[in-house]
Amino acid sequence: MSFLTPLYLIGAIGLAIPIILHLLHDRPKNKQVFGSLMFLDKTKPPVDRKRRPTHLLLLLLRCLALLLLVFVFARPFVTVDDPEATGKRDRQWLTVLLDRSASMQRGDLWIQAKGNVLTAIEQLSPGDHFALYAFDNKADLLIDVTSWQGSASEGEVKQLLERLDKPSFGGSNLGQALVFAGEAIQEYEANPDEQPLVMHDILVISDIQKGSRLGDVQGYEWPTGIKVSFDQIGEDDQGNCGVEQVAARSLWAVTESVPSFRVSNSSNSSTDEFDFVAQISDSNKTLSQKVHVPPGRSRVIEFPNEWLEQSINQLSLRGDVSDFDNIFYIAQEKQQSVRLVYIGEDKPDDAEGSLFYLKSAFQKTSALNFDVQFISGQSTASLPEADLYVVGDTLNEKLSASLDKAVRLGSTALVIVHSEKQTSNIKQWLDAPNLVIDDVKSKDYGLLQSLKLDHPILSVFRDSRYSDFTNLHFWNYRELQNLPKEGVQVLAQFDTGPPAWLLASREKGRLIVMTSGWRPTDSQLALSTKFIPLLYSVLQPVLESKTQSRQFFVGDQIKISKFNNGNVAGSISIIPPGKEDASIKVGDVFLPDKPGLYKVMGTDWSDIFAVNILPSESRTEPIPMDQFQKLGLPMNDLAATPEQLASSVAKEKTEAQRHEYWQWALAAMLLFVIIETFLAAKGSRAGELITAS
Repeated sequence: MSFLTPLYLIGAIGLAIPIILHLLHDRPKNKQVFGSLMFLDKTKPPVDRKRRPTHLLLLLLRCLALLLLVFVFARPFVTVDDPEATGKRDRQWLTVLLDRSASMQRGDLWIQAKGNVLTAIEQLSPGDHFALYAFDNKADLLIDVTSWQGSASEGEVKQLLERLDKPSFGGSNLGQALVFAGEAIQEYEANPDEQPLVMHDILVISDIQKGSRLGDVQGYEWPTGIKVSFDQIGEDDQGNCGVEQVAARSLWAVTESVPSFRVSNSSNSSTDEFDFVAQISDSNKTLSQKVHVPPGRSRVIEFPNEWLEQSINQLSLRGDVSDFDNIFYIAQEKQQSVRLVYIGEDKPDDAEGSLFYLKSAFQKTSALNFDVQFISGQSTASLPEADLYVVGDTLNEKLSASLDKAVRLGSTALVIVHSEKQTSNIKQWLDAPNLVIDDVKSKDYGLLQSLKLDHPILSVFRDSRYSDFTNLHFWNYRELQNLPKEGVQVLAQFDTGPPAWLLASREKGRLIVMTSGWRPTDSQLALSTKFIPLLYSVLQPVLESKTQSRQFFVGDQIKISKFNNGNVAGSISIIPPGKEDASIKVGDVFLPDKPGLYKVMGTDWSDIFAVNILPSESRTEPIPMDQFQKLGLPMNDLAATPEQLASSVAKEKTEAQRHEYWQWALAAMLLFVIIETFLAAKGSRAGELITAS
């Protein structure tokens, strides 16, 4: 027998109290005065050194009651060995989440992490359930032992860990891994054929750096009975400095942009001075400059002018304690061609026409080369292929039919309604046989209202800083009457009611109709800040389908079909970095697993793209543990090592296997107190003095 609180046994000393009281109990209680004795001298009774306690039964009951009260507070229990109970009631499920993200490449963190896995499995008993996951961008189940077999299972786990020679280059999606483990436990417990387990512990072995993604945990409803513990390694880290490219501004905001990079230094860094080094392509030459970044701060660096004249494929930081993320790979942008065809009677140099402003809006950049062509609406030549058609006048039947076919096959056409002469064309393109176009001459000017800013074409103006159209005046516009009830979406209206901008889906393509153009005689649109963003938004789906950045991160899904200006066909292969002789056949999507410069090759073309480590992996400062509690994790401890977790599990198992008897001791004590009270009351009535009047 053992006691949970053995210090209460000291209270057994209180048994001396009833014994002393009973030794003094034989002295006479009631005195009767006799008159004949008043003249005698008083003498003390002789001392009886052989005094015996009286009322032994009451004494015994009172001692037992006090002794049982002491036992109740001391919580006696007996530990039993019940193989059947151990197999059913005390089995535990230990799930270990092993972080293998890029930040675990620092120092000996990976070795520590694998060692802590071996320490954690020492707590397992035969019959327990054990699962090991390794996570970076995604969580992978490495081993699932439904019934632990002692040394045999331990040897299997050791062999598995030996094969994991190093962590990956992916990011840390800790939130997804936690939810994945929780759902696996919930699915197992929901199966009626599976034997239930008492304890479900999830142990995370990680550096728990601030770059870890936790979004999936927020709002997740954890199954009952799960406890999450964290084994944080790398607390004595000396900081880290990372580099990332600053996102380029919008294409319409600038024709040429200088590459910019952000250098961020962690708050616990031991240094604030670094060398920013650029590697010139196909050469051993380097360019460098000193960079001063205080701990906890970041600094944006633009390429110096002399660097812009060089072909740079790699940047690196020197002077950093951790070098796993010190190299940033750069793939030079390859200019993509975008074809635009204007159909109308305008002249390219006519500042009063639509074509002049259209050509001015689409300027050549390092990434895009806009080829703007123009043909007459009455031309007998075939309709050229284009990524965007802009119609500013009436088309003959041949061109009208060709344009309608091109749109239905997937092209985009922007139609500007200038006169009622275009009625027959728009009837054909909108399938609106009763369409009527009416010229509206505004006495003052018209304004736009009811703009659908949630639509992709107008979403660029969703920000309150750009959503004000009150300064955009329209002098002349047209009203389209008897439009189809289905298939036509009004994106904006004039303040007088008629639609201003329309969008019609035509099978695979799109037809956008403006009832007022951007010629100076019609509106102020061409001279406003809304003009260029609006045209780029119209063209955005085309740009997304044809072009893409050459910069990616480990784990990104790279769409191969967007290379070579969207003209990809036949067999495609990729050469990973450092393996010029080992090409990989790929399909439509490629998932890079390490940083570097990759070469993608087709039948008669090739291209280069760069892959880097996620910038979030450079944020190596540890996450405060109270943040996990705020996210609603069922925490076991704020931080627990495998040894502490094993001790906790052993304690819970002991509590599950012991039989406690304090309830019975309490019941017996109450029974003895009732009996003692009854006997004491009875004895008191028998000892009362009876007198006659």
